[in-house]
Amino acid sequence: MLGELSVSVRHGAAEGRVRVRVLQLAAGAAAASTVLLALATRGRAVQRLDDALEQAVGRWRPHLLRAARVGTLPGEPYAHPTIGAAAAIILISVGGARPRTVLVPLAGASLGAIVAHHAVKAAYRRPRPQVALRRGKTEPAFPSGHTADATAVLATAAYLVVRAGLAPARIAVPTATALAFVTGASRVALGWHWGSDVIGGWLTGLAVAALGAAEYERTC
Repeated sequence: MLGELSVSVRHGAAEGRVRVRVLQLAAGAAAASTVLLALATRGRAVQRLDDALEQAVGRWRPHLLRAARVGTLPGEPYAHPTIGAAAAIILISVGGARPRTVLVPLAGASLGAIVAHHAVKAAYRRPRPQVALRRGKTEPAFPSGHTADATAVLATAAYLVVRAGLAPARIAVPTATALAFVTGASRVALGWHWGSDVIGGWLTGLAVAALGAAEYERTC
């Protein structure tokens, strides 16, 4: 019996190390993709696609504004920390998780995404669309901060909830994906960002979320 238990513990530890490694590789791939996309946005091909999307959305913008203002809420500075805090409360009170095990990844997702997208913007000062510039929004465009922040917290929360057995992946993953998608789409609909800025935000958020999930696997 003790031998079987020892084998089971070693097997579980090995699985945990594999998960950590896979998540770290995923974070690296997402971060590298963000950099490659940033470089690609300097080319005419990507800018033409962004211009075409902006022109298409611009025709419908007056009709999209109300929905877009709601859709952008998960990325607001007060919202993504609240989402993370709510997820932590559920994981601790319902799932019985140790506070540090969930607080570090979720707080790291929120703060890490902010640091990450500001770091990229500091290195690559891409101009905003004309709609944003006319409104006085001159902060660099790439990547979308709202999108990165929301994606990081939503993806991390979904991962932790699934791993804790509080929700099946078939519910948690599509829900987080839909909210992250709507947040990103709203930034284009509002005229604050180019389409590729939003893709960069998704990638940045996923990179941060993967690191947060890896930290969870390391300490759970």
